[in-house]
Amino acid sequence: MRPAREEDKSLPPTVDLRPCFDRWGLERRRQGERPTCSVFTVVGGIEYALAKRQGTEPRLSVEFLNWAANQATGEAADGAFFSDLWKGFALHGICLDDLMPYRPQLDGAAVPSPEIQAEARTRLAVGLRFHWIKEWDVHTGLTDAQLLAVRRTLNAGWPVCGGFRWPKQEQWVDEVLQMCSPDAVRDGHSVLLVGYRDDPAQPGGGVLLFRNTSRDGRDGFMPYAYALAYMNDAAWIE
Repeated sequence: MRPAREEDKSLPPTVDLRPCFDRWGLERRRQGERPTCSVFTVVGGIEYALAKRQGTEPRLSVEFLNWAANQATGEAADGAFFSDLWKGFALHGICLDDLMPYRPQLDGAAVPSPEIQAEARTRLAVGLRFHWIKEWDVHTGLTDAQLLAVRRTLNAGWPVCGGFRWPKQEQWVDEVLQMCSPDAVRDGHSVLLVGYRDDPAQPGGGVLLFRNTSRDGRDGFMPYAYALAYMNDAAWIE
């Protein structure tokens, strides 16, 4: 039997960062049919960090960051690991969404102009920093200590980028993603964690709140036990 979940009695029982997103005009976005959930997730973390510092933030380009990650890896992929996306940002920055809008399909030949690349590099001077809570490992979920670190990070006012093994057939009850067996998950899907709620009725003792660029862009919850079983990686940006 799993040991009792590590607790921090100083943490409040619930945290919800969604009012901050609303206040800064960071509306939910949708990835469509492309496998770009991880790119949207990291862009969401960058936008939030910049808005928290500056009080507002125009939307930034998912398409540009996808291109930047490919420049860093030498690939021509649609979507990328958090680590490669951050390498792309560290090399090239990120431009405004209006300068390189999201496309319904990947155009591997699309290259931002020198002017757009110069505009993107202006965001490097802000000095954003990337922090791992758990580096990618598809064979493990979170430890209890890592789940506690996720909750502490959310309580400190920072969303957490999360990559997960995801149900092949999603089941939801009252907007809560339901637990499933290891043979019923695939690798994977990324979402931005934006809060939590302790609830002894839920597996693991609570739920994590997330913003989702698939499933019509609706918010959802997942039990702590789901993250303990299936969270591949966790990181945050300040």
